[in-house]
Amino acid sequence: MADYAKRQLKALDRIAKKIADAEGHLTKIEDSVDNEKHRTAQHETIKDIKSILKHAWKVDKDSVKLEERAGEGRKDPAENHYVYMEDEEGVIKDLNKEFKELDEKLAALTDDEGGKIKAFRAEHHYLEKAKGILQKAGKYNPDDKD
Repeated sequence: MADYAKRQLKALDRIAKKIADAEGHLTKIEDSVDNEKHRTAQHETIKDIKSILKHAWKVDKDSVKLEERAGEGRKDPAENHYVYMEDEEGVIKDLNKEFKELDEKLAALTDDEGGKIKAFRAEHHYLEKAKGILQKAGKYNPDDKD
């Protein structure tokens, strides 16, 4: 029996890690002089953004599983969910802050520094999709001021 609450928390942690990775790559873009570094860092940032969306889908999928299994007695994963509630609250608050910081860094990119990233975001809207999925699952609230 899979522990969907634990899997969901792991996916949220991975999203936070990928946001941090993307911010690190954006810092490399800002600090670098060589265009080759720009290209590599842009590629890595795009991979991180794709991974954020992939893990957001996992959070949503596990949310659905939690709802499906609710009330099934010993199979009910909500019985064990309380173990992860405190950890999850901290991760969710951090996600709100980290998404905001990532959005600000991405908005500050010039066309010379982040042309590929801007084009990718304009075409695919992965971060917006990930935020929407997490919002639907109740794991992201952009209006939260904590």
